[in-house]
Amino acid sequence: MLDSKIERLSQLLSHSQKGLVFVDLKSKQILYINPITVEHLELKNPKSLDAENIFFDFNLLVSEIHTHPQSKSDYKWFLKKQNAEKVPVSINYSSLTEFFDLNTEIYAITIIWNQLQTDDYPSIADHLEIPFFQTDLAGNLKYANNRLIELFRLSPDKINTYSISDVLILPENLKNEILQGNTKLLFEVDHPTENSTTFQIQSFITTEDGNQNGITILLLDLSELQNAERIIKYGEDKLRTFFATMNNGFVIINKDAKILEIAPIFKFLLFQVFAFEVGEDIFHFFDEKMKSKLMEVLNSVIENQNSQTTEFDYTLLGEEKTFEIRFIPVRRYDPNDKKILLVFSDITEAKRKDRQLIESMKFASIGEIAAGLAHEINNPLQSALLYLDDLITVDEADQNERRNILKKIESANLRIRDLVKALLDLGRMESPNRDIVSPYYILVRTSELVEVSCRKKNISFTRHAGPNLPGIFVRWQEIEQVLINCVVNSINALSEMETARQFPKIELGIDLVKTQKKEWVVFSVEDNGPGIDDDTLEKVFLPLFTTRRNKQGTGLGLSISKKIIAEHGGEIYIKTKEGTGTKVEIYLPAHTDENG
Repeated sequence: MLDSKIERLSQLLSHSQKGLVFVDLKSKQILYINPITVEHLELKNPKSLDAENIFFDFNLLVSEIHTHPQSKSDYKWFLKKQNAEKVPVSINYSSLTEFFDLNTEIYAITIIWNQLQTDDYPSIADHLEIPFFQTDLAGNLKYANNRLIELFRLSPDKINTYSISDVLILPENLKNEILQGNTKLLFEVDHPTENSTTFQIQSFITTEDGNQNGITILLLDLSELQNAERIIKYGEDKLRTFFATMNNGFVIINKDAKILEIAPIFKFLLFQVFAFEVGEDIFHFFDEKMKSKLMEVLNSVIENQNSQTTEFDYTLLGEEKTFEIRFIPVRRYDPNDKKILLVFSDITEAKRKDRQLIESMKFASIGEIAAGLAHEINNPLQSALLYLDDLITVDEADQNERRNILKKIESANLRIRDLVKALLDLGRMESPNRDIVSPYYILVRTSELVEVSCRKKNISFTRHAGPNLPGIFVRWQEIEQVLINCVVNSINALSEMETARQFPKIELGIDLVKTQKKEWVVFSVEDNGPGIDDDTLEKVFLPLFTTRRNKQGTGLGLSISKKIIAEHGGEIYIKTKEGTGTKVEIYLPAHTDENG
């Protein structure tokens, strides 16, 4: 895998006339070197090289990269030919870690060939921001760059008169350790007017022609790193405090639903009752049916890399609770590293308030259609009373005629009964359970309640239903409520137009729509009203937004409707054209074998 990625990257960059080397800083291995570099350095066996074979002072270069990993500057440096001859160049570097693995330190080093003289080494080193100096094997200074001279206030023209003891105030044993081999240790530099600075000293022995010829000593400023660590720690503490005040539980799992990490939040009740442990199946406490459903959601989130939400009910400490789980894919550099963040939320109280809002919306709808229903009930009632008056005042001897009159009275009373039943059903608290219901049944019930209001407003009401409609698994009273709300909105829009339509109309329909992966039952409410402008359309689903503030509009109807449909796994869309009309489409999953 690594070799193929390197080969692909090298092919993409092969058109450049510059030198190019891929280096693993950890292993100091050359992973790729382009032909131009091989030619310039006269390398005979470029396939098995250490970085130190082609870079002078490679350790110094690594330190510079670690200190300034995002630097875009060009650095003057020396490369080595096969015969160890120095080649002056300019280089820049960039990390390739994101293309490979977070555990690697692979960098692309670009080489610009130039005409520097080999005796330009001081100027090459002086532009480095890392303070460093070189000594002979006895510890006498041979060179110090400008950054180090400034830091320790040395005299530039007297560098050769200093020893390591004049620069580093260290115990004798630590100085000897530096002079004897590669080492790392911490060192503080005091400033007269500023806080002290902590450096990490790195030393390594340099060689020439295989013989040790000196020691290079780097001082890496740790103050920025320590400050960054303090900021990170502060951020972690703030984040931990933030999480601790939330009524949520957080768990990271893998694609097999095995727990990788658990947020230590003890306030969340579910996590107090279930002692989740790293390595175990997060869904083990569910029954098989619920576990299967949650695994389906998990697999879908992993496949599509999008967030999804599901709910479950659980009896906790004798109380019926409703919990929500939000599945959030954790984006990683490695596409094979599939992790999912689960956010558990106790939504019992929120669901209770939602029920109250839905009930409020119901009674608002009843108020909207009550006047029309009263008129609709009065008509068959008057007819029944007239027929009864005939029977009382006229002694009808013809049994067939008498039977016909009684049938008419029965028909009128049945119409009254159906309207009253529909109104009572609308106001009744619905069951929390879902049932498989015919969408046509919901269409007919809704039509009975709204068509009388349409007639009262002189609005033509029609309905249509496609053939072979499958059932839907819903709380049907809620879907009926959403449809009534949409029709009432259309009635209000048409009846409140400044210039009335000559032939106002509303059509309620159902159709079956098939997509590549799913079948949907689509309810639609279409009118030829004023339409909705773009600015209003963006806000129609916001809670408490209404254009009828002065006409008792609550701004809850569409926002609650959207929530109801979303809870049923569906979507609600509005298609509109200002001045022409509006169509609301409500997509609900069809209960079919294909949909599962």
